Amino acid sequence: MDRGAIAISTGADAGVGISGTLTTDTGALTNTPFSLKARYEWEPTPTGTNPEELLAAACASCFTEELAARLAAAGHQAQQVRTEARVHLVRPGDRWTIGAVRIHCTAVVPGISDEEFLAIVHEAKASGPIEQALRPDVTVTVSRQEYLPVAEPATNPGLRSAHRR
Repeated sequence: MDRGAIAISTGADAGVGISGTLTTDTGALTNTPFSLKARYEWEPTPTGTNPEELLAAACASCFTEELAARLAAAGHQAQQVRTEARVHLVRPGDRWTIGAVRIHCTAVVPGISDEEFLAIVHEAKASGPIEQALRPDVTVTVSRQEYLPVAEPATNPGLRSAHRR
């Protein structure tokens, strides 16, 4: 199995910097813009993606898939698995490097003990292809809920006071 992407740089301009577009084999990303500015500077309205954001997306989706599949194989149906991945860039000297990858996952899995849940989490972390490629610099934290939270009804003070007569 082979997965791929093509990045095309439109060159470097002293006023704009290096930029280009990214297209994946599946077409999930098609001519998606990227730039050094999007990579190393905070933009209130990002003009494109960057390799670290794509790595975070790969880590989040890989861990979510692995955990959900392993829970199902163990006979536990997750109502929801939500994973956030953060790729931390640091510049200890004259070049940028990835200092850490942190993954936080919250899963709603009724009827599983915390011990079994954590054992499955460790299996998922150890077996995910993206996590394996980055080993050992991936930190995973998790929390488990028995049920999805029930949304509190919105209150409207104006409505409440209108009913007081």
